[in-house]
Amino acid sequence: MKVYVHTWGCQMNVLDSEVLTGEFAAAGYTAAEGAADADVVILNTCSVREHAENKVFSMLGRLGQIKSQRPELKVVLAGCMAQRLGGRIKKRYPHVDLVVGTRRIGDCLELLGRIEGPGAGVHIEEDVQSYPRRYVSSRASRAQAFVSVMRGCDNFCAYCIVPYVRGRQASRPAGEIVDEVRALAADGVKEITLLGQNITAYGRDGGATVSLAGLLETLNGVEGIEWIKFVTSHPRDTDEDVFEAMRDLPKVCRYLHLPAQSGSDAVLERMGRGYTRSEYLEKIGHLRETAGEVSVASDFIVGFPGETERDFGDTVELVRTVGYKNSFIFKYSPREGTAAAAMIDDVPIQEKKRRNNALLRVQEEASLAHNSGFVGRTVRVLVEGPSKKDASRLSGRTEGEEIVIFDGEIGLTGSFLNIEITGATAIALFGKKQAAGK
Repeated sequence: MKVYVHTWGCQMNVLDSEVLTGEFAAAGYTAAEGAADADVVILNTCSVREHAENKVFSMLGRLGQIKSQRPELKVVLAGCMAQRLGGRIKKRYPHVDLVVGTRRIGDCLELLGRIEGPGAGVHIEEDVQSYPRRYVSSRASRAQAFVSVMRGCDNFCAYCIVPYVRGRQASRPAGEIVDEVRALAADGVKEITLLGQNITAYGRDGGATVSLAGLLETLNGVEGIEWIKFVTSHPRDTDEDVFEAMRDLPKVCRYLHLPAQSGSDAVLERMGRGYTRSEYLEKIGHLRETAGEVSVASDFIVGFPGETERDFGDTVELVRTVGYKNSFIFKYSPREGTAAAAMIDDVPIQEKKRRNNALLRVQEEASLAHNSGFVGRTVRVLVEGPSKKDASRLSGRTEGEEIVIFDGEIGLTGSFLNIEITGATAIALFGKKQAAGK
């Protein structure tokens, strides 16, 4: 039997797909190259943007055609889109056999085996929040791994579907996390990235007895792990103790993804973000005063309801002021069930596109300035493998998530190297190999 897992969305979805792949492999399934030669197709979906959902609908249509020729094919819709739409998927796409929400994704194999009769089984229970068994050897990279430390979010920002599809915030007990990280280290992992929709609020829901800073301190002592990263942080919940952990714990990387979403106080208030522009900038100032040189990334939404040209200008200035390493920039699209969906979507799509492109250009300037500061320096890089754009060269990342391209042998993948930076673009650094680091 063969299984094909197709993933959209965030790093949490990538990790969930790795868990699914491990579970099916343990049951004797092998990986299919695509839907055409699979016995089971699992679509692990994202609902954050309308564009991502449209891609899933398109693939479901294609799978319907395949299943008309091969009725024995099992089609599974899993993840956030499954949680959001539930039984509506069954009505629109009757060839889907199983709909599995975010809270039951670890039970996918078991649920698939219990399908009875025609149509889809729908499992979107909201009173379940479990962490399925992790098969540590099932992951894309031998030296890197994601680790889920919490699920859900309690912030309910006006535009965001996450609390509705991932549920309320639930922190995972620290002991379970430490055990998993130790197992990953024993399997050769050198870098872990802790995942949570609002990771700097870890422990505040009562699911763990330590804060994120306390968890980082414990994980800093795990033998074999050399780099620790974490995403994503909400500015309101990111405090000095996290900055001090980045300063004091040698394995905690100097990288912080701190989404601002807008540079306008008026827009931030309508978004329900819980901070002002000046408070955000104050956080950035404290971060750099405490932890020194830190690479900062952000997210921005352009064209949010009521956003004026002046509001957009405030966002442009924020990008220039902070000097982000990079930003993920999105055009606003309403999400059913969120508070913003009831607002008048009054920014025309063409204006959203213009602002999106304009902010991308400003961020490109900031990224080039950030990366140019590395030219002439030697940085430590974890080698990830061949460069996507030039397979004859290697690609790796710094602790600040800067991409580095250089010449080297494929056997160096998974090792740390010292790279002298000789050039930079807005996307990547370029350099030459020096003596290997530890």
